[in-house]
Amino acid sequence: MNIHFMDTSIANNILRIPQKSDDYEEVKREFEDIKNSSTDFIVIPLATIIETGNHISHIGDGDTRRKIAQDFRDMVRNALEENDCWVYYGRELSRDDIEQIVSDFPDVVLQKGMGIGDLSIVRAYNKYKSEVPAIGQIRIWSLDDHLRSYEERIVPVFRRNG
Repeated sequence: MNIHFMDTSIANNILRIPQKSDDYEEVKREFEDIKNSSTDFIVIPLATIIETGNHISHIGDGDTRRKIAQDFRDMVRNALEENDCWVYYGRELSRDDIEQIVSDFPDVVLQKGMGIGDLSIVRAYNKYKSEVPAIGQIRIWSLDDHLRSYEERIVPVFRRNG
């Protein structure tokens, strides 16, 4: 199983949000590969939902804004219903998670481009790894360098009885 935590930069390109989808062709090819795989799944973190929704709400043309909002609604619904390659990880932000995120924020904010949404995606990524057995490969699927480094292969540990 291969898990791809989708960052806002990827959602913007999949949805073709104006001025935020310069890498559409590259992202589209990879997205199609994931969709056609029976072992790849895309997790939509809450931060990606919120940030992408905000980007959509700032689209100037009302017809374009509505069409992309409908596509986004369908994307999130697919994740909630776990249709196709989509998954929503609904246990990512507990009280303790939020406490850890805001505790880390003053130090992490010094890194160029790292924001509170990114921190919550990293937190969800790490939590998912610890809670979901037999992942295989997991990564944060992003166009941002500071998130691209989150990728690893997880080898399940099997213990023999006896």
